Order: sequence, then C-alpha cells, then structure tokens
Amino acid sequence: MFWIQLSTFILFNLLILALLITQVPIPTLSVATGQHAGTGDGEYTVWHLIADVEAENHAISPEPPQPKFPDVDPDDHPTGRHRLRL
Repeated sequence: MFWIQLSTFILFNLLILALLITQVPIPTLSVATGQHAGTGDGEYTVWHLIADVEAENHAISPEPPQPKFPDVDPDDHPTGRHRLRL
C-alpha cells in the first residue's frame, strides 16, 4: 500500500510540474505553447491563417453562392398523411 501511495504522489507531482513548465513564458522551456495569440512579434498565428484562408476563398469565388429555393411549395399538394382520425 505504501508503494502505491508513493508512486501516486510522485506521478501527481510530475503532472503538476509539467503543467507549470508549459505555462512559463521562457522560450527555452516552452514545450507546447499555443500560437492563437502569438508568442512574439512577427509570429504566424491562427488569425493570420484564418485571414489567408478567407483571402484564398475570396479569390476563388468572390461572391458567396446564393441559396436556391424550390419553385413548388410542398404544402400545396397534400398527400393525405396529415389528416386527423375521427
């Protein structure tokens, strides 16, 4: 029982240490920092990627496709399935 408690204690401490290390703003210790807000000046972030994809989509088709509506209303011709039983 002692060894299970000791190993659990060590594993939890390692987990907490890993979580703290990934949040440290030192570039040499950054293991898996996200780039959604950028890590420095001139970095390529998610916002740059979104802008590039939107510019590419706009270059391919400048106007968004318009929805096409059916000419006939499906409610004009009842099928009889909607009748109430007496």
